[in-house]
Amino acid sequence: MMGQAMNHNGFSVIECLSECVEFYEGAFDKADPRKGGEFKEIPADHDVTRLESAMKYACAPFPGWFGVFYKVNRPTKNELEAEINKKAQEKVAGQTSQQILQATLDRLK
Repeated sequence: MMGQAMNHNGFSVIECLSECVEFYEGAFDKADPRKGGEFKEIPADHDVTRLESAMKYACAPFPGWFGVFYKVNRPTKNELEAEINKKAQEKVAGQTSQQILQATLDRLK
């Protein structure tokens, strides 16, 4: 999950649940009754693009589900800004900085 979050081009959230093995012997034992006796992973056929389905898993009672709940790929802020900058630069292609400044000042009059 950490690898998927780091490779996702955008915002990611990971909740890490880890118990101290020093104080809780067998902390990572799936059959530990404190964990409800099971370690439920989100089924492979779960559609990670459906928010409703993700919320169903996210709102499950303790110990809950483990895995990727929701993932949507869409343009990031930086990608959107780069596109805006590209379009703006295309409008003034071939003009010198002075010509661009003069045109801006003329519009302000």
